[in-house]
Order: sequence, then structure tokens, then C-alpha cells
Amino acid sequence: MKKAGLMRKGQALALFAGLAAATLMPAAAQARGAEAVTRIALVAAQDAHEGAPFLAGLELGLAPGWKTYWKRAGDSGFAPLFDWSASENVASVDLRWPAPRRFDEPGDTTFGYTNEVVWPLLVEPVEAGAPVTLRLTVQYGVCAKICIPREDEIELVIPPASAEGNAPSENAAAAKLRAALARVPVAAADPDILDIRWRENTAPTLDMELKGCGAGCVPPQLVIEEPHHIWFGPPEVRRHGDHVRYSMPVEVLSPGMIEGEELVVILSDEKDALLIRRKM
Repeated sequence: MKKAGLMRKGQALALFAGLAAATLMPAAAQARGAEAVTRIALVAAQDAHEGAPFLAGLELGLAPGWKTYWKRAGDSGFAPLFDWSASENVASVDLRWPAPRRFDEPGDTTFGYTNEVVWPLLVEPVEAGAPVTLRLTVQYGVCAKICIPREDEIELVIPPASAEGNAPSENAAAAKLRAALARVPVAAADPDILDIRWRENTAPTLDMELKGCGAGCVPPQLVIEEPHHIWFGPPEVRRHGDHVRYSMPVEVLSPGMIEGEELVVILSDEKDALLIRRKM
């Protein structure tokens, strides 16, 4: 089968350098990397398949104090790379990215996950009557005070459903996989809940105002996914009645530099996430 995604040149170089560095790391540092990961496994929401696309997932558990990265790592770190090419009876694997946490340190903003992350997978088999074998090689980084690149190989076999025609039943992993899927950003039904404008009287600053966050509403976390080539600083968050204002410094010489660019904004809390696209 084809790989799920193409590796950008910059990502490949960064990953190669990281993996090369890993071979030169002291044994103690490599051991710490092993201690950082408490679990990594492929799971499926059902015990068998009928040939139709089905829900699965990649689980990664992290020890306290460690994190891994989102598809856009931020100012440091590198995004995970997933290779499904050794899988059997698999037409495609569609990996979804749950909304990340943002980590703001002086001079360094990164995006990723702590404790546990589950990447939902939509798996499409080729044939209904044969087992599906998911084989994954994943290259990723784990970070605490130091960052350590890792590579793991994982396999999961999902047998075909019985010839009697009984539909596959959900298993214990199904609820966790559905919860992870709910954390994948979806387009907001009303994108106008977020007003976006430039502040003209200061250094380049992007103001975003979220409407309808009244009593009992915790201001959602804000992450800008696109455009990649522009740096957005940590937001200052303030409330004005039932509105929440996010003010973000931007490294551009003038607002005209992003004129025509598409801004992709993620607003998320512990349970779900919204995605808003806006042409600047």
C-alpha cells in the first residue's frame, strides 16, 4: 500500500539528524527515552472486519514530565512520521490528529501531547475475507529537559468476520477511540463566532475575539495551524463579558505580508475542538 503521507524535505533532514544523534547519545540518555514511553500500541474498535472501513487507533502513553509533538511541532522538536507501507490487505490508513496542547516557554512555543495521546485511524481493507495486518513504523520525539528521538515498530491483526454473517461487535477500546475522534478539530458551524482583526496602533498584533463564552465558559485554548511560514507568539487572553479576546504578537513587517493568506485556527477544550478558516 502507499504511505499515508509524504515526508517534507525539511522534516526528513531534521529526522535524519535526530536519529543520527540518537545513535551517538550516551546509554543513560537512551534509557531515559525508553522510560518516557509507558505504552505504545495499535488498537481497533472491533474484533473483526467485514471489508468496510473501520475505526482503529494508535495509543501512546507518556511518563509524567514528558511530551511528544503534534503535526506542527512549533519552534523546536519534530513531528511524528508514520509509515504503513508494510501493512497487508490495507487500501488506506487515514490518521487524524487530535487537537494539541500548546507549551509556551520564553522564546519557545511548541505543540503536542502529555500523559496519553490516541491518534484515531480510519482503516480501509482491500478484501473482506482476509485478515487486515497493520504494520507501522513510527519515528517521533519525546521531550522533558532533553529531547530524544525514537523509532518503534508495531503490528495489529484484525481477522475477517465469521462466515455466518454476524456483524463484528465493538470491544473495550471503542469508547476511547470515539473520545479521541471527538478531539479532532471539526469545522465550526458558525465561523463568525471568531472575529479576527489587526491592531493598528502597536507592533504587529493579531486580535481574535470569541463570542458567546458566558458564565461557566472556560476560554478555549487557541492554536494557529496555518500559515506555517509566519510566527505567532503566545496569546494574551482577556475576558470582556461573554467575549474572550486573544491578542497575539506576529513576526511580520506589516499586515500586508499575510494579505490573501488563509488563517487556520483551532479552538479546543478537554472534550472537543473547532476549526475556523479565514482569508486574511
